[in-house]
Amino acid sequence: MRMEFACICLSLSIAFLVQTMLLVAVPLSAIELGATPLALGLLVSAPYVLPLFLALSFGSVVARWGSARPLKLGAAGMVLGAWLLTALPGFQGLIVGQLVIGLAQLMMIISAQTAVSYFGKGTKLERYFGWYTTFLSVGQMLGPLLAGWIIDHRGGTSSAIHAAFLLSLVSLVAIFISNKRKGHGGDKTKLGWKVGLARQLVLIKNTHGVQLSMIVSLAAMLALGAHSSYLPVYLESLALSGTTIGLIVSLRALSSMAIRPFTSMTVRLLRGRYATMALTMTFMASGLLLTGFAGNFYLLCCFSILVGVGVGLSQPLSMVVIAEEVVEEQRAQALAMRLMANRAMQFLAPLLLGFATQLGGFTVAYFICGVLLFLHLALFNWLRRRHDRNLVRQFSE
Repeated sequence: MRMEFACICLSLSIAFLVQTMLLVAVPLSAIELGATPLALGLLVSAPYVLPLFLALSFGSVVARWGSARPLKLGAAGMVLGAWLLTALPGFQGLIVGQLVIGLAQLMMIISAQTAVSYFGKGTKLERYFGWYTTFLSVGQMLGPLLAGWIIDHRGGTSSAIHAAFLLSLVSLVAIFISNKRKGHGGDKTKLGWKVGLARQLVLIKNTHGVQLSMIVSLAAMLALGAHSSYLPVYLESLALSGTTIGLIVSLRALSSMAIRPFTSMTVRLLRGRYATMALTMTFMASGLLLTGFAGNFYLLCCFSILVGVGVGLSQPLSMVVIAEEVVEEQRAQALAMRLMANRAMQFLAPLLLGFATQLGGFTVAYFICGVLLFLHLALFNWLRRRHDRNLVRQFSE
C-alpha cells in the first residue's frame, strides 16, 4: 500500500507541477500574442470546458475498471497535452494543448482520489488525504517558481512550456501502480449524461454532508481560479519580475502544503470538520477580497497565504466527507460529481474575473470574487443550522 500511495502522490504531484507552470507561462504567452483580458479569461478557462461534460463518465470508468488503468491513461494524456503546447504555434497550440491537459488531469484526479479513499476511515483517512494533498501542494508550489525563474533567466515563456513538457514525462511513474482493486463492475447499463447527472443531484439533495462538501469545494475552486488565473497579469501590471510573480503565486501552494499534514489536528482543535470548513471559507474570502487593494509585496504575500491556508484545509476535508458519506459503489461517481462542479467553477471564475477586470479593473474584480465567497459561507452556515434544527426536532418527537 505504501508503494502504491507513493507512486500516486509522485505522479499527481508532477501533474500539478506541470499544470501550475502553465498557469504562469500560458497567460504571459497569450499577452505576448496580444490577448485582451476577456480573451485571456477564455484561454485560461479552456482546460475546464470538456471536464464539465465528461467528469461523470470518467467516474463511471474508474468505478468499473479500478483506479490504475485510468490513472495511467491520464498520465499519458498529460504528456500528450504538454507536447501539443510546444508543437502547435500561437493560440491554436495554447488552446488544444490545454484542452487535452484538462481531460488528462481530470482522469488522474478521479482515479487517485478514489484509490486513496480506500486506504482507511475516519482520522486515518484524513491523514491519507492530508498527505496526498500535501504532495499536490508541492507541485503547485514549485511550478510557478520554476516557470518564473525560467521565464526570467532561461529564454522566456516558450522555454517554460518546453520545460513543462519534459517534466510531464515523470508523471508516467503511474505505470508502476498495480490494479489491486479491480472495481465493483458498476452498472452495466449505458446511461446518458443527463440521467447520470440527475442521479448525482438526487444524492446531493439527500445527503447533508455532501451538500456542505460541495459548497466548500466550489468556494475553494472560485478562490483558486480567481487567485491564479489573473494574478500573474495583475502582478506584472505592478511591474514585478517573473521570479517575484512566481514567488507570490507559490506562497499560496506553500501555505496549503504546510497546513495539510496538520488537517486532523486542526479539526480536533476546532471541534469538528464543519467548523473547520467554515473557517477556511473565511480565510479564502478575506484573502481574495483584499488582494485587489494591495500593491505592496508583503501584503500580497500575506493575502496569498490566507487563500492558501483556506484551500489547503478545505480540499482534503471535502474529499473525506464525500468518501465517508456515500456507499462504496457510488464513491467514484460522487467524487467525479465534485470534480465536475469544481471544473464548472474553474471555467466560470476566470471568465467572471476577465469580464469584471475589463469593466472596472483588478480591484473591482477581486472584490466581487471575495463577496461571492462570503455568500458561499453564508449558505454553508444556513444549511448547517437548518440541519441542526431538523435533528433537534426529530429527537424531540
